[in-house]
Amino acid sequence: MAEQVSIKDFLRKRQMAEKEVKFKGFSVPFVIREISNGENEKLQKSATKTTKNRAGQVMQNLDQDKYAKDLLLTSVVQPDLNTQELQEFYGTLADPYGTLKKMLSIGEFTALVQEVNKLSGVEEALDDKVEDAKK
Repeated sequence: MAEQVSIKDFLRKRQMAEKEVKFKGFSVPFVIREISNGENEKLQKSATKTTKNRAGQVMQNLDQDKYAKDLLLTSVVQPDLNTQELQEFYGTLADPYGTLKKMLSIGEFTALVQEVNKLSGVEEALDDKVEDAKK
């Protein structure tokens, strides 16, 4: 039989994790942060397209590329990818995602994406879905 616990045992202020990611050629690290469940739901909703199929049924499809881009942009704290000076330097005005892609090599960009996924727990969720699909 389970021991009686107090509801107070489940009350906590959630501190979102941050992590520094260092790349050669930059004097300071990139800083990424974990996103909350609420932020993740907003990102998923904004990346979901609603369409009707031929039978008239409403279908919702998650645009994986848009979701991945938005997750990355929401997670990067430093540098501020919306800074005009940074965008002007890289020739990517009004395109924070493009700025990030021009700043980093393919390998660095991939490493940053992996760190963001790991920090927010997206990687484990995807691994679980792959395992479930194999069964």
